[in-house]
Amino acid sequence: MRMFSHLFGRLPVADCALNFVNAQRMVLDYARFLENSAPMPGRIIDASRLPHSKASLKQALLMCIGSGASNNLEEHLKAGYLMLSAFQTNVGDVGLGTDFAALDLEADLVDIVEQLQLQLQQDEAEAQSWPLDVRLELEQLKQDLYALELELAQSLRLSA
Repeated sequence: MRMFSHLFGRLPVADCALNFVNAQRMVLDYARFLENSAPMPGRIIDASRLPHSKASLKQALLMCIGSGASNNLEEHLKAGYLMLSAFQTNVGDVGLGTDFAALDLEADLVDIVEQLQLQLQQDEAEAQSWPLDVRLELEQLKQDLYALELELAQSLRLSA
């Protein structure tokens, strides 16, 4: 459990329970946020839109993942954790990446293609370094989850 100690520090039992409850509340807020306004695949959204700070959500999600939740819930928590890579600072209100949800699918096919081309041109001009930043962060988040799994496996082995 060295990773938990490193991430969350050693707290008295009463504080741990309170912090776990707060972590669950934060994760629930994040889940509700994703249900209503999750970014489309390939979109990069400003982190200020998140219901809590990105760092706090990372800690809360790791705490909930490590709590021994059911496998199904754990997979959802991990997916939410990895989705945090789509939220970056200083992106702006509009976000980056092609917004397929904004396309007018009732329009003429030629107009739809023109809308797509315009969006793709704007994306190229605005988002030169963002995809790399997102990929790097996604890899770091994957590493975090892997380290957590190793830490949990080691603690289970030691307690057996």
